[in-house]
Amino acid sequence: MIRVERHGPLTFIRLARPFLGRGIYWTGCYLVDGLLVDCGPPATARELLAALSGERLEALALTHHHEDHMGGAALLAAERGLRPLIHPRGQPLLQHGFEQQAYRRLAWGRPPRLEAAALGGELRTRELRFEVLETPGHSPDHVCLFERERGFVLTGDLFLAERLRYLRSDEDLVALQASLELVAGLGARQVFCAHRGLVPEGSATLRRKAAHLRELREAILDGLRRGEDEAELARRLVGPEAS
Repeated sequence: MIRVERHGPLTFIRLARPFLGRGIYWTGCYLVDGLLVDCGPPATARELLAALSGERLEALALTHHHEDHMGGAALLAAERGLRPLIHPRGQPLLQHGFEQQAYRRLAWGRPPRLEAAALGGELRTRELRFEVLETPGHSPDHVCLFERERGFVLTGDLFLAERLRYLRSDEDLVALQASLELVAGLGARQVFCAHRGLVPEGSATLRRKAAHLRELREAILDGLRRGEDEAELARRLVGPEAS
């Protein structure tokens, strides 16, 4: 399933595998000035390819290696000649594969293995200049793309939601908080999330999430100091961990 939203020069393409007529685990990608940022899951790769027919495509940048962001890359490389770009820490994960839980295979499909080129500190299109910001936490290879002159930032999975319902076992809470504070401090006029689209009150919302994570971490440390069981502490403060 595909839904398209326009935000000035950006096109937000939302993608999901259908189940009983409804999309499950919606994700998305952005097209701006010939640059495609992320490319959805393997399950929607052909739909995305068809949706991009006739569009100018000159580069593909991945915010991180997770399959709901890189799943269309192999097909885009074969059919449109786009070699994906990713943070160097993500290159071996794309080439050799990575762990994928059952629910992720069901929702998004199995990710292809592929080679990617390394993202540097800057990415230029015909009219735009993106600063590539290292923003680990959600994953070690996560980046955000900031267009300073136009005042917008593409944040991949940095945001997702203001309040966490669960934490992935491989997420780094301290790094995620620091990354949120970094991007919130950019002064961006528009903040775009790969799953949510345009984030209302973008920078302020990122700051609120960073503050929430800081409070969550303090509560976790306090519980541990009092000898509370780790599993019970996690359930009480966050909820069940994804498996």
